[in-house]
Amino acid sequence: MKKAWLALTILAAACGPGGAAATDGSFPDGGPVPNDGSMALADGGGDAAVVPSGPMFGGCPLFPPQYPYNQDISKSPLDPGSATYIANLKARAGAIVAEYPGGEFLNIVPASQPEVPLMTAAEFGFDSNDAFYYHSGAALAGLTAPIPPGVMYENMNNPNSDHHMMIIEQGSCRLLELYGYNPSSATSGWSAAVTWNLGDSEQLPDGYGSTTAAGTPIVPGVIWYSEVMAGKIEHAVDIVIPGAAIAQYEYVKPAARSGGACGSPYPADGFPYGGRLRLKANYDTSSYTGTQALVVIRALQKYGMINTDASGETRSSFRLGDGNMLDKADITQLSKLTWDDFEIPTMTVVQSKACN
Repeated sequence: MKKAWLALTILAAACGPGGAAATDGSFPDGGPVPNDGSMALADGGGDAAVVPSGPMFGGCPLFPPQYPYNQDISKSPLDPGSATYIANLKARAGAIVAEYPGGEFLNIVPASQPEVPLMTAAEFGFDSNDAFYYHSGAALAGLTAPIPPGVMYENMNNPNSDHHMMIIEQGSCRLLELYGYNPSSATSGWSAAVTWNLGDSEQLPDGYGSTTAAGTPIVPGVIWYSEVMAGKIEHAVDIVIPGAAIAQYEYVKPAARSGGACGSPYPADGFPYGGRLRLKANYDTSSYTGTQALVVIRALQKYGMINTDASGETRSSFRLGDGNMLDKADITQLSKLTWDDFEIPTMTVVQSKACN
């Protein structure tokens, strides 16, 4: 994108499983909450020189090895609160499901992709120097993005639902994610446009939502067809759970905000945004057939799954990608998983100063 986005390289489209409406009809679960409406925080850009390893899309890394999603937590010690968290999830988070077909799509465009005008209520994220910015109102005049003809995004043919779009631009390896509830077109009516540098371990400032309620990018949490067919997923995957099971005043990095609404009867032992669950090493897969679900099972044991959104449903859902490319009978075997099959590795909880 031009202006603050500079040279955007990836465009991504994603939304919560099942296309549930945002809780306020705008951003997911309230969306971005800028601290002062104009920030310029930088982490120094020290990660840009990291040699790519792990997951790659279009020649770009899916964030550096030290990024939380890419960390192997299979040997991490158990969190002292693991049993309490699991009991709460069993009581309030419903069944774990893999709803078919996948609703998320990743668009990879070349560095030469022409830019087109983009209408959004807010644009924020990280510029090419890794400095955080937030723009809205008049600052959005002339905003453009490399959105290609025929771009794919979640629920693009279903009005009155959540929509996420994701784009990666090759060369600059920047990711653009868009969110909107019922946008008017692929280039207008969006609520938020968020950019990330895929070579850096960027995390939004405290208090911000993004294309997820937690303030995380969507791309690294999706179960993508290409990775499943390659036989390995080298990152954690997202799990979207009912709001009634989410902690109200705390979160875990890479999340940037807590969940719940002020005054709601959310449990003190709720599971925080950014919280990670690990599938037990002794999980019995003898009833599984095929290969696709087993690729996800291995990832859940090594990298785990991260809570990044509140669903409007009573169930908890994985984010599946690429429409009907995955094998339905195979991948939906993940619905055999129960909360008792998981445990919580040690995590550092950030106490939120206010509910969202």
